[in-house]
Amino acid sequence: MRPFSPLSSLPRPYRTAEAYHPAFARLLRTCPPRFHALQAARLALLPPPEQEDVIARNSQALFLKLTPSLPPTHRERGAMLEEAFRPLLLTATEYLETMPALTLDMAPKAAQQIVQAYVAVHWARGAQAAAMALYNAPA
Repeated sequence: MRPFSPLSSLPRPYRTAEAYHPAFARLLRTCPPRFHALQAARLALLPPPEQEDVIARNSQALFLKLTPSLPPTHRERGAMLEEAFRPLLLTATEYLETMPALTLDMAPKAAQQIVQAYVAVHWARGAQAAAMALYNAPA
């Protein structure tokens, strides 16, 4: 169980988890809040991670740059985009599943796992937005 934080109940600066596919929504619901990521970064002696929207924007821009030309049919386009997006989703899921609970006396390596999970989820969020934009783009 995660420690209580008064900031955990604040609204997130992006769409709620219910607006996404169930597997992706689970990532967003289990993502550590920024407050925890900042505490973990301090414990791991890392620089503070970027804001959620900055991470997502950077990911979206990179995903758009790295995506080759898309096939004209939506079925083929969807398969190609899913193949490109799936590794990001799996990486974020793995980081969340292995992430320890935040404690004030945790080892730097364990604290780093929290920061990695936070960044991976928001990186996947940006890539998901790019994939959906490309899927819905005119052929």
